Amino acid sequence: MRNFLIAIIILLYLILGWLYYQNHNQCCTGDLSNVPKENSILATSSGPLLFSYNSSTPVTGNGWPSMRDSLAGLITDTTSLEITGWYCTNLTPPETEEIATARANETKLLFDASVRDKITVVTKGVDCSDSRINMNDVAASFAQRVTTAHIQEVADKTIIYFGYNSTSRLDNKNVEAYLDQVAERVIKSGESILLTGHTDNIGSDAANLVLGKKRADTVKQYLISKGVASGKIKVESKGKTEPIADNSTDEGRAKNRRTELQVIQ
Repeated sequence: MRNFLIAIIILLYLILGWLYYQNHNQCCTGDLSNVPKENSILATSSGPLLFSYNSSTPVTGNGWPSMRDSLAGLITDTTSLEITGWYCTNLTPPETEEIATARANETKLLFDASVRDKITVVTKGVDCSDSRINMNDVAASFAQRVTTAHIQEVADKTIIYFGYNSTSRLDNKNVEAYLDQVAERVIKSGESILLTGHTDNIGSDAANLVLGKKRADTVKQYLISKGVASGKIKVESKGKTEPIADNSTDEGRAKNRRTELQVIQ
């Protein structure tokens, strides 16, 4: 009887041991390919608006609608929204400026049609990390720009428009207020100003070079009157050599009669 009980106990021990082994094996040594491992998750870029390497197709995240609405709110009667499309210049193969233009234009299409005529696009070449090839990254930026009948901010410069054959600064409070802000900025920062005068194509090359310089000088004198040191302002003229619009139309010629202002280090 004693031997029989010992045999039963040993059998039960073996059965319980086998059941434990099977349960442990299923729990801890099975197929774990679908179980996420914290240390194996690769970090990727995230954000409201992203672009893949060499692609102009925008990838929008959950934050894009609120970001888009906030950006659209920057557009007023006297301001516009500028979208800068970036392109990587240091990768192999490098991205092209055409990609950047397409990125900016595709982003513009994400806005409501009612505000698109107040959105401008520009491009910028930048150095990018090689990791961009394998992951999405930000490739566009936004800025509010002053846009009135007489002033237009574009990228890193401001265009001040003049009337036909005119060298007088436009008698316009918006222009004066804008130049006042520029003067205040450079006085505080120690930055310098480059003024470049331009004309339409009516008249001789020599006459237009003189006219362009007079236009730039007009803006210079106003800035000096607001406290900017003369030595901080450089003036030059391009005459009619660098039009930004079609000189065959009145509207185009009006856009070419301008002084471009750039704040430089």
